[in-house]
Amino acid sequence: MDPTVVGIAALYFIATIGIGWWSRKMLKSATDYYVAGRQIGSFVNGLALTSTYLSPASMLGLPAFVFILGYPFWWAMAAIILGMGLATFITAAPLRKYAPTSFADYYADRYGDDRLRWLIAIIAAFGAILYITLSIIGMALFLLAILKVKYIYGVIIGTVIVMLYVIWGGMIATSWNSAFQAALMTIASVIAGIALVMKFGGLEMFHQTVLQSKPTFFNSPADPKPPHPFTGTWIGLAGWFFVWHFGFAVMPYTVVRFFTAMDIRTARRSVFWAALFGGIFYIGLELIGAGAKAAIEMYHPLAQEAGNNALKVMALIQQQYGVGTPLDYSLIAAVEALGNPFVLGVLAAGGLAIAMSTAAGWAMVVNTLFTRDIFGLQLKSRYVQEKPITVARIVSAVFLLVSMLLAINPPALILDLSGLAFIALIASLGPGLILGLWWPRATKTAMWTTAIVMFFLHMFAWLYAKNVLGHHAWFFLNQVLFGDNKAAWLVTPHQVWAVPVGFLLFIIVSLLTKPTEEERVRKYCYELVEEA
Repeated sequence: MDPTVVGIAALYFIATIGIGWWSRKMLKSATDYYVAGRQIGSFVNGLALTSTYLSPASMLGLPAFVFILGYPFWWAMAAIILGMGLATFITAAPLRKYAPTSFADYYADRYGDDRLRWLIAIIAAFGAILYITLSIIGMALFLLAILKVKYIYGVIIGTVIVMLYVIWGGMIATSWNSAFQAALMTIASVIAGIALVMKFGGLEMFHQTVLQSKPTFFNSPADPKPPHPFTGTWIGLAGWFFVWHFGFAVMPYTVVRFFTAMDIRTARRSVFWAALFGGIFYIGLELIGAGAKAAIEMYHPLAQEAGNNALKVMALIQQQYGVGTPLDYSLIAAVEALGNPFVLGVLAAGGLAIAMSTAAGWAMVVNTLFTRDIFGLQLKSRYVQEKPITVARIVSAVFLLVSMLLAINPPALILDLSGLAFIALIASLGPGLILGLWWPRATKTAMWTTAIVMFFLHMFAWLYAKNVLGHHAWFFLNQVLFGDNKAAWLVTPHQVWAVPVGFLLFIIVSLLTKPTEEERVRKYCYELVEEA
């Protein structure tokens, strides 16, 4: 352990817990706990959007995929930032005008069926568990870098700290902590990226070193030898681009951030700040991901023992500390190779920030859904109606503990877990939200049908591709279409085909079923879009 690294991390934890304790005094009602009293300004809300949406799948997973797959993955990362602007137009302003409390409110009101709260809560719970799990994994990996403790101890410590400030302050604590964490993770990414470039002697030498380490790194999809079949093709890049470009507008943990803004203008401006800080953050991550292989093989303390092979360095780290997904440690290993405790300390604090922010954001989504929507509105529990904040805290603790157990032995890489949850949510719930706002003909039957069919179809396709075909990025009908000829197989990152299929299914069912009553369409479709 280096005292500089530990000291920086300790300051971060003190600040985070302090914000949680301070915000506890601002809780005066359940609305304060659920949506921060709708009093969060655009700058704070925008930074909170950044750190909540750009999870450890961004900070650890994306550089790991750049490390594995090469330059074309930079394009996929750019799609996330571009998607933020799309959200302003599609959902941010209309939903802030509507001003719901939970993610399920709009679905129940737009389609005139309160039972939809059950469906929304169950699907969102699946996404929440996976996202909280990958966040806890991220915390454990950064705690490993800081304290050099076994991975499992990092899982437990990280879970307890998130639990403390979520239980204390609810959405107020989550909002202010997330804003602080967004600033910190952006600074950490930029400092580490610049330090890595300078380690190689400037941008020109950095470029040359990356090419020497991996000659195909900068190959484009037009090249005869793409860096990797899963992203180095046009269909792969389009798949990544579409998934993340669309997801920001409909994912529960970003949509609820529009509810906390002061007004419509604040909601729109929040997205501007999110895109600005997110874009800067990604520039640093792209540099680190590009230089990771060379840095690890040239400078990491374990490089000689591993025969100057980056993958073998990851294997040694896995063996020594019990890391479940060693490739996710590549960003940290690249910065460890710099031999600069200050840079490692700042990066570790930034990594803890993004992991804790995402875990807290999802915990708030599900505790609102289950406490208010299920126990309160559906089951009409008197205890919940009398003590909503207490029950919400219990729900948060349960989800965090379940995710902690799953994080001990994760089933896949961080980015793979993110993709599984991401498509399951936006393919099943996204069409009903977008078309509910923008298409008067959207119907209740289409909402139920699309959510159920697309959730289970995507889950089957992802698991079948991973366990039977050998990789979750293969289209699940490949063998039916092409037999065993893998050269002709289709690549569908995160099974992205499910999103357009979900929209198509929703439209077909809507056209074949009874329309929603005119008054409801006017109130929850025309008025929200026109006035926003």
